[in-house]
Amino acid sequence: MEKLLRLARLDLNMILREQMLWFMLFVVPALQFCMALLLLPWLEQRFPVLAGYHSLILMLVTLQVVSSIGFVVASMLLDERDEQVLTALRTMPVGVNTFLFYRLSIGTLMAGLFSFSMLSAPGLEGLGGAARLTAAFLFASTAPITTLALATLSSNKVEGLAVYKGLSLILMVPAGSFFIHSWVQYALGIVPVYWVLHYVDTVLAGDAALKEMIMAIGTHALALTLLFRLFKWRVFS
Repeated sequence: MEKLLRLARLDLNMILREQMLWFMLFVVPALQFCMALLLLPWLEQRFPVLAGYHSLILMLVTLQVVSSIGFVVASMLLDERDEQVLTALRTMPVGVNTFLFYRLSIGTLMAGLFSFSMLSAPGLEGLGGAARLTAAFLFASTAPITTLALATLSSNKVEGLAVYKGLSLILMVPAGSFFIHSWVQYALGIVPVYWVLHYVDTVLAGDAALKEMIMAIGTHALALTLLFRLFKWRVFS
């Protein structure tokens, strides 16, 4: 436990030293939260058509922030890979799996806290306490997926930023399913976020969302497992 606390202090120092990292981790979530509470209601008054997509907009804002948290953690891993820190972990008491679990858990916890806060915003009162916690957990699961995808597919932080932009677009694609009223929309279910968005939408509609919850958990677990193994193979093989 003491070793993990020491790692947490080192991580915080690393984030505070780099402007892009602390901006993405602290400023971006704060701006997005202010947008949801202040700017979005004002825009809906000016453009009433937006009111019909209030919950979808809030979900996409939440998604954007949790993915940015994943980007921050991935940037730290890329730095440590360049400095051979990850390779050196094989001979350290902490261990590779413990270190990676710690890193991914920290990002997921932060993403979960933000997600729960955002899902408590006005306009989502239809979510009960249990459904809100479940949705926050599902949204937060995007953070470690983003982290592992960027750390696996990128060689450095510059490449990581480019991959992050592409991944952000992919994560937004399932929102298009709300405008497709046929079976074709299920093709977007290959992206785990699809099931999270529809879980929240189904709950808000007052219907049972067990299928969406199971599919969301299953697709996220599958993506995390595959990316975790691919990351370890690329870094440590």
